Amino acid sequence: MGTAYTRSQQALSRECIQEALFLLMADEPLSSITISAIAERSGISRMGFYRNYKTKEDVLNDYFTIELSKIVGRISELDPLTAERLTPVYFEYIHDHAERFSITIKAAGDNAFYEPFVQTVGNFFSEYIRQPWFTGPYAEYWKHFVTSGLYAVTIAWIKEDFKTPIPTLVSVTNHLAAQPPRKVPDIVINAPEKENQD
Repeated sequence: MGTAYTRSQQALSRECIQEALFLLMADEPLSSITISAIAERSGISRMGFYRNYKTKEDVLNDYFTIELSKIVGRISELDPLTAERLTPVYFEYIHDHAERFSITIKAAGDNAFYEPFVQTVGNFFSEYIRQPWFTGPYAEYWKHFVTSGLYAVTIAWIKEDFKTPIPTLVSVTNHLAAQPPRKVPDIVINAPEKENQD
């Protein structure tokens, strides 16, 4: 009983700290925000802050780990689980929570939630991709490539204020991600164009 109560109180404290940080980031960059300001805004002491987090960045990492886990939870319930079904759910979730994603990028920079994103999305790929080729170094480098690409697309979309339609983003990301390994064609990347011969 006591343990459950302690966990509940800790969760409430963390929620208050996160809320305070987002309210502060709406008005100033993360680099200008002090732990004292977060503590004051949240109604939690500095000691209370440090019982939960070491840094401001830890607050953001915790928040986005939870949010991204919610996305993964929604996606993992899809049946069948295909790229065509999961990517719209992903982008719709980001759009539905646009305010906090936008505030974070504006206040803390493009890499503000990169670490929890790569971890959470990478774990999803490891857990749910059931293909014979998805093993070993190929799988690891594929995850690096796709998670970083998806993150870059997400940040660009947030920064343009979500102007690009979701079906366009779905098409781009599905083309990027849903490619099984194949031989790389022998193409000279910088080959000069042949002149038109009339």
